[in-house]
Amino acid sequence: MPTEGGPFTHRILEIDLTTGVSSTLDLPAEWSREFIGGRGLGARLLWERHAPGLDPLAPEAGMYLLTGPLTGVVPAGAHVVLMFKSPATGTTIGHAVTGANWGPELRACGYDGVAVVGRSPRPVYVLITAEGPQIRDAGHLWGRTTFDTERLVKDELRDPSVRVLSIGPAGERLVKFASVQQELFRSAARGGPGAVWGSKNLKAVAVRGNLPLPLAQPVRALEARRAVERALLESRSHMRRPYYLSRWGSTISMVPHSDVGELDVRNYREGTWDGVGRAGGLAYELRVRSRSRSCFTCPIGCMQLGMVRTGPYAGKLVNPDFDSTGTIGPGCLIDDVEAQSYLSRWGDEHGFDDASLGNVTGFAIECFERGLLTTTDTGGIELRWGDAGAVLALWEKILRREGIGDVLAEGVRHAASVIGGGSESFAMHVKGLEFAGYTPQAHPDRGLQYAIGDRGGCHHYGLSPVEQDHRAWADSLLVCSWHRRMVAPDLYLNLLRPVTGWDVGSDEWTPVASRILLAARAYNIREGTVPLLDDVLPERVHSEPLTVGTRAGSVYPRDDFVTDRASWYQDRGCDAAGIPTTERLAELGLDFAISAMETARTP
Repeated sequence: MPTEGGPFTHRILEIDLTTGVSSTLDLPAEWSREFIGGRGLGARLLWERHAPGLDPLAPEAGMYLLTGPLTGVVPAGAHVVLMFKSPATGTTIGHAVTGANWGPELRACGYDGVAVVGRSPRPVYVLITAEGPQIRDAGHLWGRTTFDTERLVKDELRDPSVRVLSIGPAGERLVKFASVQQELFRSAARGGPGAVWGSKNLKAVAVRGNLPLPLAQPVRALEARRAVERALLESRSHMRRPYYLSRWGSTISMVPHSDVGELDVRNYREGTWDGVGRAGGLAYELRVRSRSRSCFTCPIGCMQLGMVRTGPYAGKLVNPDFDSTGTIGPGCLIDDVEAQSYLSRWGDEHGFDDASLGNVTGFAIECFERGLLTTTDTGGIELRWGDAGAVLALWEKILRREGIGDVLAEGVRHAASVIGGGSESFAMHVKGLEFAGYTPQAHPDRGLQYAIGDRGGCHHYGLSPVEQDHRAWADSLLVCSWHRRMVAPDLYLNLLRPVTGWDVGSDEWTPVASRILLAARAYNIREGTVPLLDDVLPERVHSEPLTVGTRAGSVYPRDDFVTDRASWYQDRGCDAAGIPTTERLAELGLDFAISAMETARTP
């Protein structure tokens, strides 16, 4: 492994599953400073290495597993981002972030990323060590859950410290919102990365490393790391969020989000839920929680491991968070905390994006309520709000792609196009990616975020330009998204300098973030996204007021939305049609995208 100039060398292992041949990608050195790593580098790679219009599930479509320069260095530097073209949308960039321990272990193998291309003729998994990669048979793993796969791979390799990313049966069957999972409950979910793996017959990627991470200036780097660690430790006693996370995890978020009227309730018809006391973070602490867990070297410990102790799911280990329960609990009115926790586990275990799974389910229940679906369509299932048994029965059909399950497995946009009857107005997605657990009627910044986000209806794009910049940096440095709210940007830059040897200044924060965000937007437009047609919200957001809670009567008026979208376009350097301008692209060094954007502007 190179030892000069800092640890982040963009040494990327490429594995061609069609030929079984592996090699090391040589990337231009300037990409490091221009795009940092992780999400930023992934946007550049997808532009360069994907032919325009490439099918997301084609063998040629690349799946990039990328770390950042602070992965394995910063406290909780656990994260890795999966970059791909999204099968959920068909025209947008996909990126999904996961923590736990896989990222640092890959760095300890001597690689900063892995590129997987091709399609194996049979199911396989990949083992990566400091000696290089091995492609191994996974026939005995095909059909297994993610939990079983991780255990069996570790047993087979006789090493419990091997870190494993894997897909479940949902990914094998190309469910468009299939996830990639690791370490029981840690998900890389949004956009359907599991379907990409399934299309390649790739069941898992296991890593085990033993190499050190060289630092450009070790003494200064360790001092800067201690400053970040102190900030995180101190935040637990004087900041609300880290205290909440360390005690309850993110399931506590249901309470404040319900209070301000932005929780997904009954397929986004309301924002306030009367069941939050029975199924939110406080109920989880009292009835299910056992102890906290942390990602690699994290002092916060937001993962709250629990055990269902009563009812039909007793004895099941669970670890829900807000993203895995928001659309399942209030979204489908599942107000039994044990049932809600188990449903979250079931989705992770079988390899689903729980946010999309709950969204699709709420949509199906509403269709049943309106008579657009009947028991003839559902195979006898009475889809009712709050009925966990009916929800599980429907999920089994989605998993097997059986009957209505086959329709729903393609996502809520496709399902609405098949079911019809006006269901498009309450199919809650943007560009084909389902909303997560927030309803935007009372909070226009939520709606605008869904509309202009580069992945589609994802709540992690950022509610303001400042937050968007912070998230772009976090996902490229690969630091925890929660921690960006607890650690000042200067502390990360103070660490980045001695780690890499780069003379990076705070004046680079905004232009680098803008470069990352507009590179992704340009990619989407090249792939067929038309901003004025696709940066839009479902009709429900504009015309169906909330009826309960402090925000009763709220909608996001269409005219206000159009005005807000136009302002965002202008502020980000796009024209009135939402296409990045030639001047802004040149200013950011994105000259490679100028021709494609000029073509998109042509009537």
